[in-house]
Amino acid sequence: MTGRERILAAFRGELPDYIPFAPNIYYWFYSRKARRALPDEIAWADHPFDVLRYLGADILARWDTQYATREVFTAGAYSEEFEGETDFADTVVTAFNLYPPRKKVRRQQLVTPYGTLTCRWQLSEESVADLVAEPWWKDWSEYEAVRFLMENREFVFDAELFRNWVRRVGDDGLVMASVTFSPLKNFHWLCGAEQASLFLADHPEEMKALARIHERKVLALIQQIVAVPEVEVLISNDNLDSAFHPPRLFREYCESFYAQAAELAHRAGKILVVHACGRNKALMPLVGAVRIDCLEGLTPPPNGDVLLPEARRMAGYENFTVNGGMDAPRLEIREHAERRLHTYTRELFAAMGDGRHFIYASSCATPAGTPWENLKYLRDAARAYGRPA
Repeated sequence: MTGRERILAAFRGELPDYIPFAPNIYYWFYSRKARRALPDEIAWADHPFDVLRYLGADILARWDTQYATREVFTAGAYSEEFEGETDFADTVVTAFNLYPPRKKVRRQQLVTPYGTLTCRWQLSEESVADLVAEPWWKDWSEYEAVRFLMENREFVFDAELFRNWVRRVGDDGLVMASVTFSPLKNFHWLCGAEQASLFLADHPEEMKALARIHERKVLALIQQIVAVPEVEVLISNDNLDSAFHPPRLFREYCESFYAQAAELAHRAGKILVVHACGRNKALMPLVGAVRIDCLEGLTPPPNGDVLLPEARRMAGYENFTVNGGMDAPRLEIREHAERRLHTYTRELFAAMGDGRHFIYASSCATPAGTPWENLKYLRDAARAYGRPA
């Protein structure tokens, strides 16, 4: 089987020749590339795809490729600029932004009839990752301006750019099309998790009104995306964990969104994936009920709380695919790494049964400190023990 066939077989519940081995190495690669710290063996690589092919991995891509989905503002005056000084001589790629050479701050501004909103992203030179240092929404008094932002923000899908990524991956795997994020994750990005939690508690009706606006916009985007024949898998980049998506808030703000998104995807013969790392146990029945096909990055203990062999039973949805298993505590093993990673992989694969509906993948991302040898050990173990019985 090709990587594409292998991953599709997993999603469809068919028996693959091997359990797909699909590590998410994008952060690992880009952080090391920016610091000139790639291992000598792969120092020639220009893109994560180069390393994944060298490893003989199956490509399941959502970084870089997400830029086929863009936001545009149809009213108000939007502007942005990059500033700050770094020693990075090349463009720095993070999960969320592309920083021009030598720059480390992205400033955004939207002038609305209700006041001016600003947002600032900050790149950490040490971690080569970025965060929202100043969110769009800083105080409840900006509600009308934020509502204006949401009402006049549209999401558009560049089908030809997406096709370019599909051609670049070829038969080595699949490219997932980004449908942005859920209504709750939208609040996270707008005002930060802490402030969003307070707003949800103090102003539930106004927040539900905003959630409905976002839901309508993203469902319209999904209708664009599912019409593109080359799209086979859609992903909502939510980090669907119970810390920010507890069951009550999931039901109130996300249940309708996910159910409709899944229906649109399934009606078009597509697969809906949601990014989820962290603690997911309390959400599994809800995930299954709305027919999400896969949580990308399920995390076993100790960092998470879902035992992978139990995940499909917990979801209660016959088409649910388990994606994960390579978590940070194991990726960063230093002592007796080869033996321990082989033992872990062999026992996990045996517990997963016949290998259907399972993709051996990173539980979120591969930490920058992961030894290169560990990725090769995991590759070898996946091939040694991954042939279904």
